[in-house]
Amino acid sequence: GDVPGSMRRAILSFVLVCAARAARGQGTRHNSMLIHLSRFIEVQKELFVVVEAQLKGIRNGVRNSLQAEKRPVYQELKRIWEEDFLETTAAFDDPDLPVLPWDAIWEALPSAVEKIKVKTINGESEDTLDYYRNQEHGISVIAIGGAKLSRGLTLEGLTVSYFQRTSLMYDTLMQMGRWFGYRPGYLDLCRLYTSPDLVRWFA
Repeated sequence: GDVPGSMRRAILSFVLVCAARAARGQGTRHNSMLIHLSRFIEVQKELFVVVEAQLKGIRNGVRNSLQAEKRPVYQELKRIWEEDFLETTAAFDDPDLPVLPWDAIWEALPSAVEKIKVKTINGESEDTLDYYRNQEHGISVIAIGGAKLSRGLTLEGLTVSYFQRTSLMYDTLMQMGRWFGYRPGYLDLCRLYTSPDLVRWFA
């Protein structure tokens, strides 16, 4: 009925990424988060429910902005931004990746978090990733799936990957190359959550 702490942090990080890209003038670009834990559709359905509940709680915490500083969600988001994202962006030392103060992120958060949808992408789901029909405004999506996601489906604006499926199969491992590559204007915002074993197997 709940998610591990690392997954909650990944979801919070994705919310921050969406806000940061909006603050940088990339609010109409697509944002995607990948969650790939199992090839079993029933597991994906259960995961959808708990991830949706997490996002709803985060959204409500941002929405109720009266005395926001006292809310746990506010404190969590601010801590992750200042301890992780600020330091990472500063380390890039790239004029195309401006360091954004927390106030700019908080201002962009309400509209950014409202835009995020959770979808399951598998052979049984009716969910689709309508990137092409939403080019004008862009979509922000947390995509939960298995084989479809591990075998080449393009996720536009992929920034956060939570990939824990155990696999020594090289066709699956090679698809992990989507974690890397060119990310103009948001390379510093990309985050990967996975296991030491998968990192070693991929290498």
